[in-house]
Amino acid sequence: MKKLLCLFFIISVLLAGCWDNKEVQDINYITALGIDYKEDQYIIYVQMLDFATIAKQEGTKQTETAPIWVGRGSGGTLSDALIDLYTASQQRVSWGHVTALVLSEAVLAPERLSQVFDMTNRSQEIRYTKWVYGTKDSMDDLFTVSPFFQLSPLHSLLHEPQESYRQFSFIRPIQFVNFIRLYREHAATVVLPSLHISTENWTENLKQHPLLEVNGAFLIQHQTLKGWMDRSDLTGARWLSTPETRASLVVLSGNKAAGSINLENPKSAIEVIREGKEVFYRIKLNVDGMVQNIYQKKRIDEMRRLTEATLREEIQNTFLKTAAIHADPYQLGLQLRRTDPSLWDELRKEKRVVHPASLREIDVHVSLRYWGQRKNVNR
Repeated sequence: MKKLLCLFFIISVLLAGCWDNKEVQDINYITALGIDYKEDQYIIYVQMLDFATIAKQEGTKQTETAPIWVGRGSGGTLSDALIDLYTASQQRVSWGHVTALVLSEAVLAPERLSQVFDMTNRSQEIRYTKWVYGTKDSMDDLFTVSPFFQLSPLHSLLHEPQESYRQFSFIRPIQFVNFIRLYREHAATVVLPSLHISTENWTENLKQHPLLEVNGAFLIQHQTLKGWMDRSDLTGARWLSTPETRASLVVLSGNKAAGSINLENPKSAIEVIREGKEVFYRIKLNVDGMVQNIYQKKRIDEMRRLTEATLREEIQNTFLKTAAIHADPYQLGLQLRRTDPSLWDELRKEKRVVHPASLREIDVHVSLRYWGQRKNVNR
């Protein structure tokens, strides 16, 4: 009898753990959150995917695009907008799978970003590791873009930006935890990638297929939006952002292409030069390079010199364009604050931490470890 009672007790304990269990199809899973601000109203957009359908597609060839649902709610505060979104929700909503946060340009004002931080940080479900973007495009359109081969949107640039960046680097993706860290550091500049819908590069059965791309970045310093810059104006910033950077560079000689170089593993350092109450900076960069193609007859030393000159030009051009709007993507001011906080504070009050003449020297060394194939040189 005692054994039977023990058996019933064990079974009851095991069953109790499953009473509130819900199936995948019984929950609405939010995968991306977008926030806009128009006409004194916050507008929340959410991307919702059918995880049951996605699970069935794993390991099989997809013949249909995974369905994408986009929800929208508005209100005078983010809480009001969230309540408006919930009113038409048909099932329980789960925020535990949010991997992307997209902010419109209007939301990047300090008083509105503080509300965004408050809402997302207080949620027990939304993680700090989600990717953060800015955008000038329509949120509805952004959240309905699907990647190649009818794959789930979870495989798009919105949710998985790292692999694309590792293959060819332009603007480094940023996670929410790092976004907050840099945003609240008065000496740092946040480089927030800007998402855009491109219809120019890819076609599907001769029809234009919209895909996501990072076309530029919003620059935020001292919790103030300094402006937006095109991707082509920020090419120098990639060499000082992370050792994961990998990109190709076409070097010129006499306004003609001399060769193409693959560059990777950049290692940079910033040196602060003090001259009285003036501060200047020296950037040191070491990078590995591989000659991919050669279009002109050049010795290896000459190709190295051309590559180093091109890198210096990229870094200098990006610095001048960002300094003109009082932004500092190289984090020069942050290095000054770490080494001399009192001097940084004094220069900050005079707005002389970083100015167009403060970058004194750019020291670049390229290690070419492979001599590539000549193209059309002897023809």
